[in-house]
Amino acid sequence: MKRFLSILSIFILILNACQQNMKTPEGDFSIHAIVEGIDTVIFEKIEANDLLLIDTLFAIDGEFVVANSLEGSAFFLLRTPEGEGINLLIEKGEKLEITGKRLGWNQNYTVNGSIGSTKIQELNSKLNTFEKNMDFIYEEAKNAKQEDYVKIQNRFYSILAEHSEYLKNFIDSNLESKSCILALFQAIKGENILHLNTDFDYYKKVSQNFEKNWPESTHTKLLSKIIKTAYAPDFTMEDINGELFTFSELKGKLILLDVWASWCKPCRVANPEMVELYNKFHNKGLEMISISLDGTPEQTSPKEDWEKAVSNDKLTWTQLSDLKGWDSKIRDSYNIRSIPYTILIDQNGLIIGEDLSHEALNKKISEILNL
Repeated sequence: MKRFLSILSIFILILNACQQNMKTPEGDFSIHAIVEGIDTVIFEKIEANDLLLIDTLFAIDGEFVVANSLEGSAFFLLRTPEGEGINLLIEKGEKLEITGKRLGWNQNYTVNGSIGSTKIQELNSKLNTFEKNMDFIYEEAKNAKQEDYVKIQNRFYSILAEHSEYLKNFIDSNLESKSCILALFQAIKGENILHLNTDFDYYKKVSQNFEKNWPESTHTKLLSKIIKTAYAPDFTMEDINGELFTFSELKGKLILLDVWASWCKPCRVANPEMVELYNKFHNKGLEMISISLDGTPEQTSPKEDWEKAVSNDKLTWTQLSDLKGWDSKIRDSYNIRSIPYTILIDQNGLIIGEDLSHEALNKKISEILNL
């Protein structure tokens, strides 16, 4: 009997110790979570370009607690050692209650006690639905007949437009919450859904809001850098007559940059389309600049090759080249990886289109010039 009481006493002590471990420690915020099937959790703070380790937590039957210091609000990540987890936006003073399952954790959890984290959960839920719809379309396209491609493509763009509109509405409704930046940068298969060039107003809107409300945030600094990349970099280069040309001299005009080379067969095939665009829109407000990547090691007379191609293809607008081939400074300035490559720049110097098809260029230029 005494031995039984001794064992019972030890069991009670262990139970009490476990219960004490699950008591939420003190801090500016706290998290109490029960995640089925989890034993180890990594807790990190999310900065703009880095993850800062806060703690490594060990769960008992999937249960764990954590608290930490916090000024204002911040993004955090709870994840397994393998990388699966959930993002949180925590305000000072919040006490979070989280439940979920380890398998598919980011798609199968609930969070209470945190307004920002609830908003993130909403974004994740919408993204999961969007991804499932897109995956269905991708699979459908693989086995589709040619006559069905247009219908499938239309559904693709319809679903994409619907989700893009949701993200824009989310941003407009949550500008006073840091969660708006997650809507701005939401991506599928590694590609942002809202693009800097086509959705610049929203990038600018979020950036200005972060500068106003959280000027010292690393995310504010990142947004500021991104905004700057949306504007066409200035450059100076010799034209075909040996005269220096400075890009900023055309400030205030709609500009189409065309990057090509005399040795590039696809470029030469596309040149008649460039001529067509110039003839159609130049007198209505479009300026065109062609920049040649002639000057490769394989060329013995790059300037002659360039001049001959310009003459033969009847390219009558501004022609530039530093005759350095792929080492041309324009490649790095505009992140050019292949040619032909077109860049459309509006009257404010904002890049509004890149590598657009001939049809897309026609449509975009017509819209901007109100034709």
